[in-house]
Amino acid sequence: LVYRRATLSDVPALVDYRVRFLNELHKHPENGETTVIRKSLLAYFTKAIPSGDFIAWVAERDGIIVGTSGLVVWEKPAVYGVESGKLGYLLNFYTIREERGRGIATRLLNELINEARLLGLKYLHLHASKDGEPIYRKAGFAEPQMPELALKLEQKPTKLKTG
Repeated sequence: LVYRRATLSDVPALVDYRVRFLNELHKHPENGETTVIRKSLLAYFTKAIPSGDFIAWVAERDGIIVGTSGLVVWEKPAVYGVESGKLGYLLNFYTIREERGRGIATRLLNELINEARLLGLKYLHLHASKDGEPIYRKAGFAEPQMPELALKLEQKPTKLKTG
């Protein structure tokens, strides 16, 4: 296996493996919605990789990508402990079925943790699938001190009130 940082030439594989992951996780069929997701991912990776907002590592066997990973670098206002405001969010971990259980995701995770350290990031966040959770816990990921809450916004057109 060869492990390396992804480049723009890897974007089609990053898109494909992200969709495979989402489809497996959500038991979602390929359909028109998937086409929209693919276009959005293509645009995102094409922009975010050169800017450094997204860093990916891949695993290759005989020149074919068999595993992917990703780190989104984002910024929020500074807080104590994260004076730069820069944080990392890990996602896009996917290994093809034939290669699972061989430590590929662990190695990709370690590469991204090293990238995060080089960038001076102090915290990494992620949402773990059931299959991935043991890998992340073994690497030291723990429950956050404050739980993350989410609000799904329905897309209803509204008028903003002005003075």
